[in-house]
Amino acid sequence: MKYFFKVVLAESYKQHRNYFNNKMIYVSLFLWPVLSFMASYYSYKAFDFEGCAISYINSCNILIFLLIGYMAMSFFRSVVQSAWRFSQERQSGTLEYIYLSPASRLAVLIGNALSSVFESSIVMLVFGCLMIFSNRRSLHVNVVGTVVVVPIFLIMALLWGVFINACFLYSRDTDFLFTILEEPMEIFSGVKIPVSIFPGWARLISCIFPLTYALEALRQVTLNNSGLETIKITVIISILIIIVLLAVTLITIHIVEQHVRKTGNIILF
Repeated sequence: MKYFFKVVLAESYKQHRNYFNNKMIYVSLFLWPVLSFMASYYSYKAFDFEGCAISYINSCNILIFLLIGYMAMSFFRSVVQSAWRFSQERQSGTLEYIYLSPASRLAVLIGNALSSVFESSIVMLVFGCLMIFSNRRSLHVNVVGTVVVVPIFLIMALLWGVFINACFLYSRDTDFLFTILEEPMEIFSGVKIPVSIFPGWARLISCIFPLTYALEALRQVTLNNSGLETIKITVIISILIIIVLLAVTLITIHIVEQHVRKTGNIILF
């Protein structure tokens, strides 16, 4: 276990040195999410939320509603981007060296996702927390619910990244996955618009993305003072998603490992 965590830390440090060595990159990581958030916020300003059918949205907390969405989205977006960058290591030959080493494949994937999920999101997280703190009167936080939901959200984001890393590593062309998992996740997961007002076909698509359940739970416990009893179904689904993501990742690693041993070629698809 100690060796496993050493591999995780080593991979995280390597990715940090590769992609976050220039401090100016944090400006771009902050600028684009904030601009997108501001565009959404001022779009909402044109509407009257009195009598809104959604229990935890009103004219006072719409800012926090959107901030929670964009902060959570920054975590999930960062791990998708990390997988896209990590797939380049297969093209450069780095991945072959990793497979020749005794390093745990799962630890390498976790290290890559772990580095990106915090490095790419930290500026947006700080900005969001400051804005939420300045508008804290609009919060109705259930402390116990928040303590439970936040770790579940972080684990889900990390394992989503590990799973996407596993998918990205073993294909010749994974750019289409980046396209599928980037913008649709933002649209259908309820980052800007609550899933509850989507038509039926859009709700079905939203069920695919783990971010949908994470956002619903986060908003319920922070904006609606909902306890665990209220969100227990969402929490149970989130835990099941975590288990499925881990299981599918391990299966993918095993399948590709067998393929590599048989053919000597790391490209599965």
